[in-house]
Amino acid sequence: MYSSLIKPFLFTLPAETAHDLSMETAHLAPWLGGILGNENDLKLKTQVGKLSWSAPWGLAAGLDKNAQAIPFFSKLGFGALECGTITLDEQLGNAKPRMFRLPEEQSLRNSMGFPSRGLVKIENGFHTRTHKVPVGANIGKLKESSPLRSIIELKKIKNTLEDKADYFVINVSSPNTPGLRHLQDRGYLSELFKELRPFHKDIYLKIAPDLNEGQLKELYDVSCEFNLTGLIATNTTMMPEKGSGGVSGELLKSRAYDIYSKLLEWKGDDKFEIIAVGGINSWADVLKLWRAGGKSFQVYTAFIYQGPELLKNFQKQTLHMLEQTELNNLQTFFNLNKVQRQSIIKQWTQKHTL
Repeated sequence: MYSSLIKPFLFTLPAETAHDLSMETAHLAPWLGGILGNENDLKLKTQVGKLSWSAPWGLAAGLDKNAQAIPFFSKLGFGALECGTITLDEQLGNAKPRMFRLPEEQSLRNSMGFPSRGLVKIENGFHTRTHKVPVGANIGKLKESSPLRSIIELKKIKNTLEDKADYFVINVSSPNTPGLRHLQDRGYLSELFKELRPFHKDIYLKIAPDLNEGQLKELYDVSCEFNLTGLIATNTTMMPEKGSGGVSGELLKSRAYDIYSKLLEWKGDDKFEIIAVGGINSWADVLKLWRAGGKSFQVYTAFIYQGPELLKNFQKQTLHMLEQTELNNLQTFFNLNKVQRQSIIKQWTQKHTL
């Protein structure tokens, strides 16, 4: 239905108009999620941090910015949802047009700049969540706020949503808010994490793909030092030749993989979580992540282009692999070490053409 009817209609509209119409429909008719998607099989449950995701694939932040369609997305087959970016006060974001499709490259470009209804209005959306699918809050600073003021803002958002959101993500890596990426700095993050403690819920730092190895190692080290649950790698990438803002989808794939594969190498068997995001749009991409030692991941752009069929394919292929390799469930697979996982994937791919 999505590929034959919904997508062709939405793609006749400007990208942000299509997004707004989709979100309003999802808000008013959450039951559509059950028609378009599938619930995840119990065999797909995956432990991510303190939470049990119903599958290792989640919805990335940016689609449900204002937590207005949680019931709809909960029925589609996502293992977890991430809402936001949420700011303390309402803000309009950058001037329109600010969202663009790059269909030949299966990518998107946006320069949204954290448009948000503000915490007071958004927090009501978390009351609609179900306990079957964990829901996270991606939080960020207001455009004009100083670094010191931003720490106060983020602390207030976290404290307000502490009993409503299942996990938190600190977003200091969007390329669309002036100066935001400069906050990917040990000094600022140390002060921020000190103020946000104690961490009763899972808390992640979302990082940019445009970091050198030294910068990446510093962010990894400070996150481990303050006992964050993990990192979300990565946000959108800057490609000036494509226009202003951040690019996601296929064009981001190689940069994102370089970042999260390096992080997976550093963490080894440690329980520190690396949630991958960026250009994962096929079963082959999922297996590549798992071969590298990864586990959970998020999608956004691939969902825009493929719809719920993307999630159904992940479900089908994963269950098939479990059946063919005689594994009871997916968590059993993730409990294996990297070499054992690679052996199972090799065994499965030798019998199946991707």
